Amino acid sequence: MKFRPGFALGLAAMLFGASNVFADCGCGSGGSTVVASGSVMSGTIVGGGDAGGLGCGAQVSYVEKTIMVPTQVTEMRTVTRNASKVEARTRTYTVTKQVPRTETKTSTSTVMVPKQETKQVSYTVNVPVTSQVEESYQVSVPSTVSEEVPYTVNETVYSDKVETYTVQVPSTVVEQVAYQVAVSKSVPEVQNYTVSVPSTVMETVDYTVQVPTYVDVVQTYNVTVPVTTQEQVAYTVQVPVYTDEQVPYTVQVPVYSDEVQSYTVKVPYTEQRAGTRQVCRSYPVTTTKTCTKDMGSYQTVTEEVAVGCGAVGYGSASAGNGSASAGGCGCATPVVNCGCGTPAADGCGGAPAMTTRTVCKKVWVPNVVTQEVPVTTMQRQMVDEPYTYNVSLCRDEVRQRTVKKVSYAPETRTRTVKKCTMTTEPRTRTVNKVSYTTEARQRTVKQCQMNTETRQRQVAKTVYNTETRQRTVNKTVTEMETRTRDVSKTVYNAESRTRTVKVASVVPKQLTRTVSKVVYNPETRSRMKTVVNMTTETKVRDVVSTVMVPEQRTNTYNVTVYDSVNEEKTDTYNVSVPYTTTEEVAVTVCKMVPQTVTVPVITNGYGVSGAISGGAISGGAYSDGAMSGGAISGGAMNGGCGCGTPAPAASGCGCN
Repeated sequence: MKFRPGFALGLAAMLFGASNVFADCGCGSGGSTVVASGSVMSGTIVGGGDAGGLGCGAQVSYVEKTIMVPTQVTEMRTVTRNASKVEARTRTYTVTKQVPRTETKTSTSTVMVPKQETKQVSYTVNVPVTSQVEESYQVSVPSTVSEEVPYTVNETVYSDKVETYTVQVPSTVVEQVAYQVAVSKSVPEVQNYTVSVPSTVMETVDYTVQVPTYVDVVQTYNVTVPVTTQEQVAYTVQVPVYTDEQVPYTVQVPVYSDEVQSYTVKVPYTEQRAGTRQVCRSYPVTTTKTCTKDMGSYQTVTEEVAVGCGAVGYGSASAGNGSASAGGCGCATPVVNCGCGTPAADGCGGAPAMTTRTVCKKVWVPNVVTQEVPVTTMQRQMVDEPYTYNVSLCRDEVRQRTVKKVSYAPETRTRTVKKCTMTTEPRTRTVNKVSYTTEARQRTVKQCQMNTETRQRQVAKTVYNTETRQRTVNKTVTEMETRTRDVSKTVYNAESRTRTVKVASVVPKQLTRTVSKVVYNPETRSRMKTVVNMTTETKVRDVVSTVMVPEQRTNTYNVTVYDSVNEEKTDTYNVSVPYTTTEEVAVTVCKMVPQTVTVPVITNGYGVSGAISGGAISGGAYSDGAMSGGAISGGAMNGGCGCGTPAPAASGCGCN
């Protein structure tokens, strides 16, 4: 538990005042009023004194004690910070180069060489055979005939006619008109009605049908019958004649020659370049921050405190009135908080008057101060940093190589070719000639004739019979009631007038007209018809065909092959290496600083037991500043009354 210096100072002041009060009391001095019911730094000294024994021969001495006082101290602390530094390093990497070399390779190719071949080919020829045939045909020959045709025309004839007509001339007249109003009544009435009742009757009906009859009829018809005769016909044939002929032709012969050729290759190389990059770095930035700090202090204030109204020994042990049971002065009748009502039999103390005293106490006076405190923080900023890097580039390099160049030279050669010439050769052949003759023939055909025949059949016929029936219906009887009303009546007066009108009459009239009529007369004619018959004939001919024969040829050529060669290279690059540093930083902390204070100690010959026994100071038995229970317990400071011989009650002094 923390020791409070204010409490110690207040207690020392209280004891110092008590020693002053009882310095001249002695026995029978009547100075028995000690601190009773007083507070020291919010702590209560319970009771009303030491029953007069504290002032009789009490000695106060001062001792030094060390207490811990909270103090704001600025101390240096070691802080660890992270930083980075640029460090150059080297690395080895492999570069692959393409090294050219020339290889000679041989390729085999298949060339198709043309070759002439002669074959005997059989083919079929359709040879046309033309013949003239006479045939008969029917023709309808039109002829135009003029004819007079009579016809009737209706002719309209108009004539004037005077007619008399009547015109109704209106005039309005108001008159009393009696009118009938029909009043309807419903009267039941038996009504006869007629119903047509259908009935089915079978009836025989005659009907006519057309019955077909087939009759054999002999019919004469003409048939064209072909007649085939053998006939020798001369014809001309183109016969091919093949002869060998030397034909010159030109071929392109390849000529190979060595040629030095220049070519460009890409040669890789490494180039070092300088650049700028963004690097994040930490920089200390000092800013101010507003802080609120309590700069208060303890100040001593004076206060008037009631100290009781009797001798020190009056008061009970439990409530500070010092009854005899508590080992105090001994009052026969205790008065609450005010000495004794009736002194005890031993004659200790009387009924004293109420007194007050001035005490000093420490009070904390706050002083809140707002101040600007510098604060250093590390802020990251992007800065430009130069650095070097390597770039792989390629440069053009002209090199030379020997290649085979192919040029083609024309060369004239001769070959034997089959030449075909066509010669005309007359030949004869036997041809079947077909002639047609008309022949009359007869045939029997079925001819259909329709005969009318009367037959009978039964038909269901519906006959309606009239039947009279009765039914009761509600008949509406209308009774006429005569009423009158004023009616504007339009009266029409007849007036005769005359007018002339055109009357049309239709008169039939007979006329004639000439009509051209086309009449078709059948006529039999004959004509010569050319008939072409195709005969099949097989022939043989020599066909020269070109056949492509495969031939193997070998060609030698140079190929440039690139070999991959690995090369080790060393590169220097920069890296940012983090490291840790320590530095001293001023930090304000609150520490408990030892401080020496002077504390009063009271001694007497009546069993005070040292300084203030019972837990007033030694043992620290107080809670929130209150001397609980045994701070100054009873009235005798844990020692009894303290009076050797009590003084009389009338003297006002507690002890002799």
